[in-house]
Amino acid sequence: MAILIQNVLPKSLAEKNGIKSGDLLLAVNGQEVRDFLDLEFYTSDYEFELEIVSAEGIPLKVNIQREEKSFLGIEPEPYKVRHCENSCIFCFIDQMPPGLRPTLYTKDDDYLYSYVFGNYITLTNLQKADIERIITQRITPLYVSLHTTDNALRNKMMRPAKKVDVLSVLKDFSQYGIQFHIQIVCVPGYNDQEALKQTLNTLLQPDFNCLSIGIVPVGLTKYRKNLCNLKTYNEQSAAEMLDLLDEARNIFQSSIIYPADEFYVLAQREIPPDEFYADYPQLENGIGMLRLTIQTYKQRKRALLKELRKKPLNYLMISSVCAQEVITKIADDLNKRLENQVIRIQVIRNDYFGPEITVSGLLTYSDLKQQLAPEKDEIIILPSSIFNFDGETLDGIDRLTFQQTWKNPILLIDQFFEDWDYL
Repeated sequence: MAILIQNVLPKSLAEKNGIKSGDLLLAVNGQEVRDFLDLEFYTSDYEFELEIVSAEGIPLKVNIQREEKSFLGIEPEPYKVRHCENSCIFCFIDQMPPGLRPTLYTKDDDYLYSYVFGNYITLTNLQKADIERIITQRITPLYVSLHTTDNALRNKMMRPAKKVDVLSVLKDFSQYGIQFHIQIVCVPGYNDQEALKQTLNTLLQPDFNCLSIGIVPVGLTKYRKNLCNLKTYNEQSAAEMLDLLDEARNIFQSSIIYPADEFYVLAQREIPPDEFYADYPQLENGIGMLRLTIQTYKQRKRALLKELRKKPLNYLMISSVCAQEVITKIADDLNKRLENQVIRIQVIRNDYFGPEITVSGLLTYSDLKQQLAPEKDEIIILPSSIFNFDGETLDGIDRLTFQQTWKNPILLIDQFFEDWDYL
């Protein structure tokens, strides 16, 4: 195997040694290079030898001696992500409508993306060589969608193309120091209650190198035609789930069990304090976001008030259903401190995906267009999470369209009040 060098950065060691875009990188110090992580891993020393085939087909060996502040400067071709081979009964992508951003339909299940980006993987597509590489290169921590430690139940829920003894894999990883964060998507009637207790009991044993366990409710959209008939959580079942998890934390004397924010909202219970979440290990899973929003608001309140006072207008702050109580409290606190301005709240329902979907990151332009009703003298405050890095919503609408749809100024604020900017 080899990787194609797509770009060589100016003033880099690669450029100084005659390496060019279009060359093939075969190996570093005799070790085969398969992807970007191999490149980073094997070139981390200060001296190494590159085996290259030039774009003209000439084999080359290039000796690199790197000083502390120098950089290699090789950018490989885009990585081809490994895709999911399962057919989970609760897969969110299977219940998405057409017309969203194309990348949203990609089902990645790649251990490199898990390590680099925190994406959750199922371990069902790992080959023996993958496991050996993870151990040898210490690709840790990994983020694992486990759902249950009962292999038969896991196969029933995930319907994998290849059946894997996932506990054996996790034990092997643990033995060699590989750590992991666990995700459990709980589906009522499947992996909850006694099945969940058994899963927690297994994972909290000393032979598993588990850093955190996140328990999230199954997300069900309105697009489930020809899919399994599943139930979601309500106030009572969410309360029962929280009771079960509180009991487990006490029995096992474990602080690494983290219920999703949605359970607290559904059960109408207080969000746990900041110390409950430690260093927020399951934040990418949406767990602890409401508490962190409260904490960072307290820290950034003065700067935010200064920004809001710059324009003598009122504000309309948008909230998802899940964050309604937290955002309302923040708006009330701001209103006490603003002299001649008023902030009011509008909660946006998720009609696009359906009423069971309540988080701000899944709000669409379509729902905002149908429901958002600002007054003429109001600045609209939107959560920046509705846009991706390219400035598009889930339904593929850009920021310019927002400016054309609403004549009001629009202020984007990230969920943790660390950044804000006008469209």
